Amino acid sequence: MEWEEHLRNTINLIAEAKKDYQQLIDNEGNPEHELEERVISVEALDDVTPRPFSMNYFHTDRKIASLDSSTRYLRDLSVNTCIIGLAIYSNVKQFIVGPINIKTPYMGISSYIPFLKHIESNLPTSLIRVKNKVDYYYVNETGNEYKLDDIADELRTESETVGLQEVINDHDYVVADGPVFPTPLELNKIMNFDTEARMMHRIAYGKLVNERVQILNEKVVGVVKRLETSKKLYLVNEIKKMVGDLNSKDVTILEILDEKYCQSKGFPYVCLIGPFKIQYDLKVEFDGKIILDNTPPKYSYYVIIRRNKMIYPTFLRLESVNDKMNEKPDSNEYLHVVLSSISEKTLLPTYIERVDKMSKKVTKSMFIYAYGIASGKLNIVHDDKLTYMKDINEQIGGR
Repeated sequence: MEWEEHLRNTINLIAEAKKDYQQLIDNEGNPEHELEERVISVEALDDVTPRPFSMNYFHTDRKIASLDSSTRYLRDLSVNTCIIGLAIYSNVKQFIVGPINIKTPYMGISSYIPFLKHIESNLPTSLIRVKNKVDYYYVNETGNEYKLDDIADELRTESETVGLQEVINDHDYVVADGPVFPTPLELNKIMNFDTEARMMHRIAYGKLVNERVQILNEKVVGVVKRLETSKKLYLVNEIKKMVGDLNSKDVTILEILDEKYCQSKGFPYVCLIGPFKIQYDLKVEFDGKIILDNTPPKYSYYVIIRRNKMIYPTFLRLESVNDKMNEKPDSNEYLHVVLSSISEKTLLPTYIERVDKMSKKVTKSMFIYAYGIASGKLNIVHDDKLTYMKDINEQIGGR
């Protein structure tokens, strides 16, 4: 396959270039980063008292696609790389996978600038990157580190936007695993940055988010699974009346609402809280030009899925930039599309579970292939060696 050849050639290129550039980088690349958001307001648009429904209440016969991306890190003592895979599932076309049968960016390379410049002209494809969207190098130098997770965020956002463009016109709905557009703290109007690399990431990320916003329409719905860092519900007066004046994260408030309101009609159930209107404080400027501003509000429902008292529930937030999300559950097509099929094992919407698993499978395969080439030529860091061994053991075990 073309991606295999390009990945092999790129790793060989890095290994050959290292013979002339022996400088070590200070940072291995930290895959953890801040997930906090800055929200201007969260407004209840109707009676938001939690309402439980039967698990089989929701149904649809629409043409639906879903998508997700995944990341793996392959790090050397002087070069960091991240590998990105994309999965699209369609109930019309089945699976579409990037970069295998759709052209999506799938590798970012971080190191010191002379090294990146040395390999740049010989890269086999534009889908492997050493620069961001505004042509700033993915530099990793003392006092100016372009974080590896920032690179991964950029490439995943771009990859998913390509995926949306692939299916948005010939499907009735597209379900994104994650927000309809990212709203990270670094895109906040008042956020300050202490390095040039972080500032240039902000500009590139703002441009990528703006590109995503421009293609969104009434077809796209996002399913946010990771609510552990989300703090929105505590801002809503109607929620405060139900749980008290708690300055708590969404998961804590949802646990209280679940106990007080959702379990009254027995198990299993899908419990809905909403609708809400969420507005964000995002603005990015560069060279006197507006990169990102006036992002649309998101309309959302929170969802609790629970099978019985003993098993911990699934908490989700469904969101769209279209106010059709505000409709009542019986006529709200977003709710019916996402919740029409729920996995018994994971309690996740099936459309999300399929692309989550497939994107991880794609990225794992690419990582294993890349590691097999790189292990004899580069000084792979210990954590990534352990990841490789874990992946191989899972393959042998058939998981």
